[in-house]
Amino acid sequence: MQVLRSRPVETGRRASGRYVVRRVELRADGLLLVQGEADPDAEGAVEDGPAQLVLRERSSQAEHRVVLALGESGPARRFDAEVAISGLALVVDETSEWDAYVALDGTGAGEERLPAPPDARLAPTSVLPLDASLYRVRPHRRDQGYLSLTVRRLPPHAEVTRVEVENAAVTVDGFLPGAQAASTDGARLVARRRGTESDVFVAATIDGDRFSARLDLSELVDDEDTDVWDLRLEVPAVGTLRLGAHLDDVRNKKEAFVYPASILSRGAVQRRLRPYFTVENNLSIRSRPVAAARPRPASSAAAAARLPERERPKGVVKRRAEAVLAGAAERVAARLIERLSRAGSARLVRRPKPGPGERRTIHILLLNAYGMGGTIRTVINLVGYLADHFDVELISVMRRRRGPPTFAVPPGVRLTAVDDRITPQRNRFTAWLQRVLSARPSVLVHPDDPGHGACSLWSDLMLARKIRSLRSGVLVATRPALNLIAARLASPSVVTIGQEHLNFHAHRPELAEAIRHGYSKLDALAVLTHDDLRDYGEMLSSAPTRVVRITNALPPDLEGGQAQLDSKMVVAGGRLTWQKGFDRLVLAFAPVARRHPEWKLRIYGGGKKRGQLQRLILEHDLYNNVFLMGPTDRLGEELAKGAVFALSSRFEGFGMVLIEAMSKGLPVASFDCPRGPSEIVSPGRDGILVPEGDIDGFSEALLELIEDDDKRRRYGSAALEKAKAYDIGVIGRQWDELFEELGAANVTARTAG
Repeated sequence: MQVLRSRPVETGRRASGRYVVRRVELRADGLLLVQGEADPDAEGAVEDGPAQLVLRERSSQAEHRVVLALGESGPARRFDAEVAISGLALVVDETSEWDAYVALDGTGAGEERLPAPPDARLAPTSVLPLDASLYRVRPHRRDQGYLSLTVRRLPPHAEVTRVEVENAAVTVDGFLPGAQAASTDGARLVARRRGTESDVFVAATIDGDRFSARLDLSELVDDEDTDVWDLRLEVPAVGTLRLGAHLDDVRNKKEAFVYPASILSRGAVQRRLRPYFTVENNLSIRSRPVAAARPRPASSAAAAARLPERERPKGVVKRRAEAVLAGAAERVAARLIERLSRAGSARLVRRPKPGPGERRTIHILLLNAYGMGGTIRTVINLVGYLADHFDVELISVMRRRRGPPTFAVPPGVRLTAVDDRITPQRNRFTAWLQRVLSARPSVLVHPDDPGHGACSLWSDLMLARKIRSLRSGVLVATRPALNLIAARLASPSVVTIGQEHLNFHAHRPELAEAIRHGYSKLDALAVLTHDDLRDYGEMLSSAPTRVVRITNALPPDLEGGQAQLDSKMVVAGGRLTWQKGFDRLVLAFAPVARRHPEWKLRIYGGGKKRGQLQRLILEHDLYNNVFLMGPTDRLGEELAKGAVFALSSRFEGFGMVLIEAMSKGLPVASFDCPRGPSEIVSPGRDGILVPEGDIDGFSEALLELIEDDDKRRRYGSAALEKAKAYDIGVIGRQWDELFEELGAANVTARTAG
């Protein structure tokens, strides 16, 4: 198994330098944020002054310097620096390359390159508006392993503010940034087929710095293969401007903005045409032929299986032999897992206490610490608090992608991936065994747990070995299947705590039955709501398991400031699943958009219901009002842009995103779903609770907050005050008390297995 530690990573010859980049972020306000870790010896100030981040242009040798701000001392001191991109753009002709250095003193004698290890999180390429010009900015890691920055000035553009698709035509409205047309005669919209000189022209209307143009999409229908038509605006006395949208805060319009398609014919040619934003946020039109669906060919394996034995490929015999070996390996692995599960017996066990000066060890078990989701975010938040006074190991059952976790693991926390598909096995037999067992379903993870499909017999084996290796400390599991595994496999000398992030009645019947029997072997169960405290308490009333209510906590450094509540924007966030009910939210927002077309709805998150939601948005002509913004690891910053927060879930475990929204001063409209919202929202004070499933009522709640500015601000102020009760310091102390109480009983009787 692979063990990854949150510490400076050595990279190349200079990786032993004092500073290492961990994260580079490009903010919409034109600031480049560089964050990383400094060696404990880097005190932040030497004889000639503090350390500086130096960006040096490769050809001109122009420099831009900012002071590095160092955090508190520790095993790896954090540093950060903010660079104004405008300071780099001033010296840009077309394209410039900036290399990053750290000057350790004011003379430059201590200067060294700034390493960017492979797991550094570098911002994707972004287009930023600066001084009436556009610049494409790309942070990247050079071959030698150092941080560099490419800045390129883009051609002038016309800013698109609205795209309307109706009657097989597209109407585009916008304005001319930094310029006002000297003449309105002769302005025209140009559609040019990409890679050719084939153009289609239509007249455009100019009014001051505003423009509008209507393009008949049938003009773009021909018998070519798949086409892309790029759109430009020709304005006398101004020039040719690329149509794009760069001056707002949406950096992923290709994903967030989806427009209707028109199916048009010309003669025997039939094509589907759809406007879309490119990855560079420029407006284009894609034209595809409409073809009949073709039957799928039979797979080569299925075709081979139908051949007579003597005519089958020779590889079939080999595959049969491998299947026999794989079956044997599967049986051996299953028996080994069963043996590990039965290890130990009911007996009196003395749980060792830490010696003088030693810190207790807390192991926290997640299904996938590298992913994105509410449970992962709250667990990362908790381990950051615990790491200040415990030795903390975060155990991820799986690792499926390269790079660091979506949510940064706090310094001092060990991250262990027990089923690591990224780091190759060194031993050929182990690699074969991993491949074989990874193709077999899990026998440890309950089949009704949603995480079952992501696990395998190999992950079972690795997880069982890891848990059985623990001999002391506390093991905290974070979902039903993992809670059951911890109760079944952990040594009696380890304190076991299960954590429930969903309410009891949300579990499938078979899983609920397993919970009734399996949770009695836990030392404690932490739930999120008073209702679950009652339900689980009754279920475990005859068991020694202690049931406690400890809610999730706010991150101590949630991004973004306080919401100003004047943005004309409703925000929502969560996985795009049936549970989160965003289909209900889209329907509820339709009357809002009709009455207040200037108001928008942004939904943050990714998931399997994205396509269904896009179709619903198009069906109700909401494509200029409702946007699927995709996942974000800076939810706090996006929440702060809103004026109202909406929670449309069919059920919740708690509704942590409600607390996060309230911490930004957002009033809340929420369905009164089971469970969580009714324990968080105080109707008439900080939000509105709508009867579960009442979509018309949800529309009325949104309109009530949108149309009453005074109420919106009153509710927002009350929400901000309520969120203080969920501070990590308050919630963290409850975990400290639970650990202390469970550790006080040094002798316990428990059955392992």
